[in-house]
Amino acid sequence: MATYGDELRSLFSRNLQANLKLLDRAGGVLREAGRAAREPKRLRGADAKALVGDLLQLQLDYYARLSDQSVQYLNTVVALAERAVAPPAAIPDTAASATVLSGRAGETLAFQFALDNPNDQAVSAAIESREWLGRDGTRVAADSLSFEPAATVVEPKENRTVLGRIAIDDRFAPGVTYDTLIRVAGFPGREVAITLAVGEAATPPKPA
Repeated sequence: MATYGDELRSLFSRNLQANLKLLDRAGGVLREAGRAAREPKRLRGADAKALVGDLLQLQLDYYARLSDQSVQYLNTVVALAERAVAPPAAIPDTAASATVLSGRAGETLAFQFALDNPNDQAVSAAIESREWLGRDGTRVAADSLSFEPAATVVEPKENRTVLGRIAIDDRFAPGVTYDTLIRVAGFPGREVAITLAVGEAATPPKPA
């Protein structure tokens, strides 16, 4: 799963590439403006209007890009801050608000949930999970969970289904109930609570 540094590096890389394209375009417009300033008599009425229009559009595009970058940056920083300060005790232990699953050691359980994007822009989502907290006080690492896809882009006004799997291994104690929260980075406040009840291992049949 992506780390804080990975997300920031990705954001900076996208912004850098967009800025380079804008600067390349600005270079051509500004060169034309420079020539017009040095030789104003060669600039005809139609050419002057076109140049002024290009300069105005360049300025508008710059402000639009600056605003978009600011929103992306603030969204990323807020998401990182939420993860950094989220208290472990926030995992609910009420089955009514959680997806409840049960299984035994050696089994792999599947579940799914949907990501709905009501916005007018595409949203990048990354699926993350906290460690399991056993109601007996024990903990199991989050690597027992996997997601497909683990990261995706949800287009405007569309939804995407995420398939989750839980590999119940010997770290889970039989007879104990565990809780975890799955968080969707990119969708502030979107969390999926999972409760897992681990049953006693099946008793092998006695030989006849």
